[in-house]
Amino acid sequence: MTAPDEGYQHIEHGFEPVFDQHSRVLVLGSFPSVLSRANAFYYGNPQNRFWRVMAACLGAPVPPNEGDP
Repeated sequence: MTAPDEGYQHIEHGFEPVFDQHSRVLVLGSFPSVLSRANAFYYGNPQNRFWRVMAACLGAPVPPNEGDP
C-alpha cells in the first residue's frame, strides 16, 4: 500500500488577492503557472489569453507586455 500523497509535490501559490474598496468584479482562475510565479504576476505567461480577452470584453487596448505572444 502506498501513501496517498506519494508522487505529489506541495507547491505554495503565494499570490495575495488584489482588491480594494472600489472592486466590483471577482475574476476566478486556476493556480498560477510556473511562468506566472517566476514573473510574480497574475496571468504572466505571454501565451495566456486572459489579458487579450479582458481587453476585448472591456473595449480597451491590451496592456503592454501582457498577452503578447
